Amino acid sequence: MKFSVIRSASPYNIILGRSGLRELRAIPSTLHAMMKFPTPRGIATLVTRATTVLECRKREEEQLLTEDEDELTDKTTPLGKEKVVPSTEEVWVHPAHRDQPVTIGT
Repeated sequence: MKFSVIRSASPYNIILGRSGLRELRAIPSTLHAMMKFPTPRGIATLVTRATTVLECRKREEEQLLTEDEDELTDKTTPLGKEKVVPSTEEVWVHPAHRDQPVTIGT
């Protein structure tokens, strides 16, 4: 498994895709905010802090409200002037490290 280290203040310690979870043989549970995976010494259990999860949910709700407001203003675009949305988007995890963009599929 390949890892990319990004210097940033982030609520996430690691971002794993399906293939990474499969390779670790991990069982994630978003409902319980935990993940279990086998190790040579037995089953390891990772549990997140509830305050971090609640903070992320609050920020997500704020972002969704902002996006809803943007959609209302976007609906007034004249015909033939539709926006072209790219299939991927580059974002920066931390503004202090603009040399480390992360590409996300939209």
